[in-house]
Amino acid sequence: METEQGKERLITLNFVVLFLTTYFVFFASDFFIPVLPFYVVEAGGTKTAVGLLMGLFTFTSIVLRPLQGSRIHRTGCKKMLLLGIIVYALGGLGLAALPPLPAFFFFRAAQGFGWGSYLLAFNTLAVDLAPPGRKGEAVSLIGIAPPLSLATAPFLGELIFTAHGSFITVFLISVAVALVALGLSLVIKEPRSCQGQLPQAQPALYTPKVLLPSIMIFFITFTYGGMITFLPLLNESRSLPLTGPFFIVFAVIAAAVRSLCGRLSDRYGRASVFLPGLVLLSISLIIISLADTPGLLLLGAFFFSCGMNSTHPTILALAADSVAEAERGVGMATFTLAFDAGISAGATALGLLLRWFDYAHIFLFCAGIALLPLAIYYLGRKGPGTEQP
Repeated sequence: METEQGKERLITLNFVVLFLTTYFVFFASDFFIPVLPFYVVEAGGTKTAVGLLMGLFTFTSIVLRPLQGSRIHRTGCKKMLLLGIIVYALGGLGLAALPPLPAFFFFRAAQGFGWGSYLLAFNTLAVDLAPPGRKGEAVSLIGIAPPLSLATAPFLGELIFTAHGSFITVFLISVAVALVALGLSLVIKEPRSCQGQLPQAQPALYTPKVLLPSIMIFFITFTYGGMITFLPLLNESRSLPLTGPFFIVFAVIAAAVRSLCGRLSDRYGRASVFLPGLVLLSISLIIISLADTPGLLLLGAFFFSCGMNSTHPTILALAADSVAEAERGVGMATFTLAFDAGISAGATALGLLLRWFDYAHIFLFCAGIALLPLAIYYLGRKGPGTEQP
């Protein structure tokens, strides 16, 4: 039965501005998803180098994550949010100079550091802005911003690059959008729990309380890392120029799935939502591995969105359930570290596997990886960081 606290207002000015800021930050990153692999190849890199570039981006985003998590409630979420956007934009200016590949990797790594700072601050703020008893709904609704970006940014990036053939234009537009996000973020008023007013918080770098959801999200984002890195190349190999439409379908379904699943997980428990989602995620990757027609590829997009957008927000809420307010920054740092580590591992490992296997095989491999959290949950649900069945 819903408490009176659970009826507190969720949609506030802060919530809306954070949603818009997040949309534009993700837009700045997603805008060149269809373009980045081709720049690396044109600059003399291999398919493996494409995976390494994505892996480096997410690796640098997690290097300082434990330290950031231990200090976020002392420095404040907003400062970390602003720092992340500024560093990301500066890295983007370096990319726009079209430097040699080693320097290009350096600037992309700098963007990874900014991305990690933003992601931690965003996730912590999203949870802290939620009324009691509505964390699942809050993170699900505000989490519509990233897939909404995927619906628009890759399509527009692909369109502009096809029309102009200019990598510089694409990278500069990304920087401009990041600056829009920076301006919006100045409006955000962080709640007391995010304003550096918890000096009693222990400067821990890690908490085992979110270990189980963190391990689960690692394997889920492993598949996501492979998707966003190699989908453009898979489509090109099959003459299916549908990267933009794929993510449009992904985002439309994400909005519907997240708005429903957040409320369901608050009412019926997190596992009732994310366990079926894992099965859908695996099915989607099998479909994509076999897709040789537009209809089949977009069907894969439908199931991929259902799976990803029912698992990620509910497992994030499960992690937030597991820690007290004073530990939330550390808990979110641990969780988001696992999130990014999964993307990095997926992009890097699958890039290496392409030396011996084709795209169909690596997506089938991801279908198996997507089911690992099922076993992990049932083996570890009695331990710390879990909910009781």
